[in-house]
Amino acid sequence: MGRLVLEPASTVNRQRRVTLKPGLALIDAYLDVSHEARLNRYQLYDENGAASLWFTDRGRPITVRGRDNLRKHNELSIQVLPDWRWGDVEIHLDDKRRTAWVECTGEGTIQFPGYPWGHYRNSFVHRFEFGDGLIVSTREYTNPLEHMRALRIATPQIRRDWIPEA
Repeated sequence: MGRLVLEPASTVNRQRRVTLKPGLALIDAYLDVSHEARLNRYQLYDENGAASLWFTDRGRPITVRGRDNLRKHNELSIQVLPDWRWGDVEIHLDDKRRTAWVECTGEGTIQFPGYPWGHYRNSFVHRFEFGDGLIVSTREYTNPLEHMRALRIATPQIRRDWIPEA
């Protein structure tokens, strides 16, 4: 599996996209945090594409399927995470260019309905699956407790004083 480190997409020269391999160009476009790019992110997916938030407080993934629902999700994401940005992006692309893993940080203002506004920062791992030049599916893995803390939701603690720490 190859490794590539990209600058945050919002600072990357857009001309570079034409020289990127197909999967990398899709990832670069996915990570673009400009308003228009976020609104149109659903177009990077095939008609039946799916985006999943894999670790949740529900104990099961939340999945958005189909371009229409992905478009609606993009619009809502801009409302609740209006100034989102990615950083420390590392891309791991498989040799067949059908799957990629992206490690990064993300942060910005969080404005979920029913919760006080806050600042949300987390580490992310994204899994991309590609087919016919489009994204077939994405999975986002992140720590739901950090999400809860940003919303000022009390988080439980597990006693681990039995683990030796340096």
